[in-house]
Amino acid sequence: MMICLLAATPHETVLLRQQLPLQPDPLLPGQTFSCRFCNENILLLHTGIGQVSATTSLTRLLERQIPTLLIAFGCGGSYPNSGLSNGDLALATAEYFGDLGVADAQGFIPLSALGLKHPATGPPLFRQQFDLVSGWQRGAADLLRQATELASIQISSGPFVTVNTVSGTPELCRQLEQLCAGICENMEGAALAQVAAGYEIPLLELRGISNPCGTRERADWDLLAGMDVAQRALLRLLKDLPSLRSSACA
Repeated sequence: MMICLLAATPHETVLLRQQLPLQPDPLLPGQTFSCRFCNENILLLHTGIGQVSATTSLTRLLERQIPTLLIAFGCGGSYPNSGLSNGDLALATAEYFGDLGVADAQGFIPLSALGLKHPATGPPLFRQQFDLVSGWQRGAADLLRQATELASIQISSGPFVTVNTVSGTPELCRQLEQLCAGICENMEGAALAQVAAGYEIPLLELRGISNPCGTRERADWDLLAGMDVAQRALLRLLKDLPSLRSSACA
């Protein structure tokens, strides 16, 4: 069994690389690191920021090696009705391509609402959303809520929204939240979910909240808090992989 960990940047894996005996791996030079931890083979991939970088990096990796599970982690922004604050933790039950569609004078129309016909045979032309609910996701939520070291933070599960343009205005933030019923915004998750679905590999996604959506006021942001809690949660899951695997197989 091999677990592949996915983060956009090295900034989001500093604690992880301090706690795990990770060494540079030749699979994708400069991007991959590997180790043996708690009797499991671990591979870490830095995908780069954004949907294209994430898709390209993960596809290149999966053409060379197929893991049992993908775990994406890093920072994310919280939507107003999520109840999440900086330093809290979100787990994805679904991923949406939040800005895939058309904008006109009346507002934004998602691609799924434009009436495009998919071909009768072969793959669909597009997918707007991906369901991430699984035994892995439910087991991870249970384990993290029981973790004493995470007892002081809010842990929520819900839909994530992937965008190319971060919602730095209240209007865009409210629009995306209402459209997708999202709790957390990010820039890679839906792309990773699409690749994972194509290779039929389960994906678990967790993100530490680093900022509220809808503002670019730097005083409201805490990137270090988001990075830290995501990595602490991930380390808890890696230490509890036998329990997590049992939940996934139940």
